[in-house]
Amino acid sequence: MSPSDPTAASAAQRTAARRQPLTLICCSHKTGTVLFHSVLNRLGALLDLRWDTVWGEVGAIHPGLHAVLVGHSLFGDGFRLEPHHRIIRIVRDPRDIWVSGYLYHRRCEEPWCVNREPHPGGPIGFPQVDHLMEPRPEAWKEAYLQRLGGRSYQDQLLDRDQESGLAYELDGYTALTFEAMRAWRFAGPQVLTVKLEAITANFDATMSVIFRHMGFSRRARAIALRAAAYEDVGRMPDHVLEQNAHIHSRQLSKWRDVLTAAQLQSFETRYGDLVLGLGYQLATRLPMPRPLRPPPGEGLSSAPAPPPRP
Repeated sequence: MSPSDPTAASAAQRTAARRQPLTLICCSHKTGTVLFHSVLNRLGALLDLRWDTVWGEVGAIHPGLHAVLVGHSLFGDGFRLEPHHRIIRIVRDPRDIWVSGYLYHRRCEEPWCVNREPHPGGPIGFPQVDHLMEPRPEAWKEAYLQRLGGRSYQDQLLDRDQESGLAYELDGYTALTFEAMRAWRFAGPQVLTVKLEAITANFDATMSVIFRHMGFSRRARAIALRAAAYEDVGRMPDHVLEQNAHIHSRQLSKWRDVLTAAQLQSFETRYGDLVLGLGYQLATRLPMPRPLRPPPGEGLSSAPAPPPRP
């Protein structure tokens, strides 16, 4: 499918059978958050989709929303999965989350990552720390800022060579990301797990499954696919790709080109359970760690969801 102008949708199309339940699209760092933010932004205008983004820990969800983009897949103890909720969990090979996070944090302009300002006092929050860190105890956040020593997180990466920079990233932000991923607790027919690699390899087919899980009718799915096609990296013009700070290249997987054998073995010793639990294969010959749960299928994993309304 080649993208067409989404603004051409008629008023009838905007009301096309879009009675879906509340969907939580749950990402982690470097697993497609920007992609789905852009897609939801397009669908908001086309399908009158009311949506919002939650960074950090998720608590109560506004009842008037159709979709919520959960930026860190971090849920508080008070969150309860309701019968009308559907969850789409976007995952990625943890080795690429690590490498991509390292490369991104070296060049991004996110306020927490480049912040060198001293803490002004009171509770520590954004931008002294990222939203992912905000639920941590104050003592943890104070120790984090002390370790930075008046430098930014990005400075700490730039001051190191690649090997030590990757180690710093793995012990830093990436470790927090993996901790949240290990704490994932939702399963069953309401939950669809999607590999980011599947989206890249077969954008239209995978996004169609996602839109169906959201409860979109056939007509609404067609509208959504035409709009989402603009966010497909495989079809994105070079000049648009170069202007996107969140995309390093069209090549999604880089860990095989970046990690040494020693780094890989150390990583899989530490996080092999996460690699297997998300449905990926280990690259090193290690004693098989116990996976977090039965591995998902080739890119998509879910029990059958209720059918969309016509």
